[in-house]
Amino acid sequence: MKKVNIMMALLITGYILGIWSFLVVPKYYMVFGLKGFLISLAPAIVALFLAYNEAQSTKKTRYLIYELLFKVARVPAVMFTLLMFLLVVLGVTAYASGWSLIYLLGDNTGYIVPLAILTILLAALLLMLAKGRTLEFISGISVLMILFTIVSALLIRSKALSVVTSEQAKYYMNQAVSSITSFSQPLSFEGIIMLLASVVVAFGLGAGVYYVLGSFTPEDLDFKRVLIGVFLLQIVLSFAAAYTMAYSLGPAFQAFEKSVHNPNLSVEETYKMYSQFRALQAYATNSTAPLPQSVRVFYMIPQIIKDNIPGAGTITLFLILSFYFAGLTTLIVLLEMGTQMLSEVIQFDRTKSLASVSIVGIIISIFMAFGSVKTMLFAVPFSVGAIIALVEAYPVAKSDLASKKSAIMLSMAFLAFVGVSALYYFLKSSSDAVKLGAILGLVLLVPLLMNGMLLKGRR
Repeated sequence: MKKVNIMMALLITGYILGIWSFLVVPKYYMVFGLKGFLISLAPAIVALFLAYNEAQSTKKTRYLIYELLFKVARVPAVMFTLLMFLLVVLGVTAYASGWSLIYLLGDNTGYIVPLAILTILLAALLLMLAKGRTLEFISGISVLMILFTIVSALLIRSKALSVVTSEQAKYYMNQAVSSITSFSQPLSFEGIIMLLASVVVAFGLGAGVYYVLGSFTPEDLDFKRVLIGVFLLQIVLSFAAAYTMAYSLGPAFQAFEKSVHNPNLSVEETYKMYSQFRALQAYATNSTAPLPQSVRVFYMIPQIIKDNIPGAGTITLFLILSFYFAGLTTLIVLLEMGTQMLSEVIQFDRTKSLASVSIVGIIISIFMAFGSVKTMLFAVPFSVGAIIALVEAYPVAKSDLASKKSAIMLSMAFLAFVGVSALYYFLKSSSDAVKLGAILGLVLLVPLLMNGMLLKGRR
């Protein structure tokens, strides 16, 4: 395979293997065991099938995304929905990426927004300065992210097995580890819907990225092989993240247990250790825990490992870098795709488009400093992600560019079921912020009502 094809494959890998592969999907592997894994294959296959057809639609025609939507599918309004969803995902991903680094700054959550802003600026700077080298950069950090994730999971397992001596700590750790490969874990309908919606979001549907990628993909790049490879890597990394969480439970409980018998520790320190253990345990057992809580829990792991496993500095560094690289590669792709989409719609030059997309992403990240707004924005992708993915797939089904139209219609029906079910559960949440997030997600569909107006006037 040519060098450019390898780099394109790694670019797609860097986009799909994002931060949600670490933060959300592993939770369901732990809560539902192998049943959850098998259930997750359905949305994964649907997502990959639609991603392939979306990319092929622009690869075959060599249309840009807006040209395809306007000239072929006759649904230009879809572009605006996809672009707005992309901007929301950009801001939320930047915030989650910044969160991964606060361990380096004393675990002070006040640094999350500045780190998110710096991450967006770094991604934008790389796109401005690297130019043709950007692909190589993404390729490099994609490979490092995969290696760091796998290596850190193996090291944590090895260290935890050698360090954890408490029988009770071993029990909790072994229970979490065995649950991942168990067929006896109970299922809940709401948890399954959240799993299905999370996998759709994890594979990056809804932001129009695959249409844009297809428009400049080399002719001889085999998209099927790339997506199958990413699919397998997604499974490996999600399981690695799940085992990382499971093996962290032992050191977390053992630290709490020792603190109870240590007169030199204050009650506050003991309670903090207990809270950390309980948070990890809830992640591994509660399929409907709030999303911000799941993010916060996973980012506790570096601190827990550092405090409770001797000589764990290398492990924590690997973990932090794998979390951050997962977010950064996705951000770079979202920025680039958003820039190209905005350039097509508004006719800005590349610099203005990149600056505009970056500024919107930064503004969204800043708003997430407020607790209720953070909860609301985290809810948007997961409450309406499947519905936006359904809208994204519609142009392919309508344009006769799909190779298997009946399969696409079946995939869209699946997305409709997942989307409506997820929206229902978010709207019935006891949290007003979560409900507002679902409503805000529905607002992203408003441009679809203006499709007729957009068809009447060309750019």
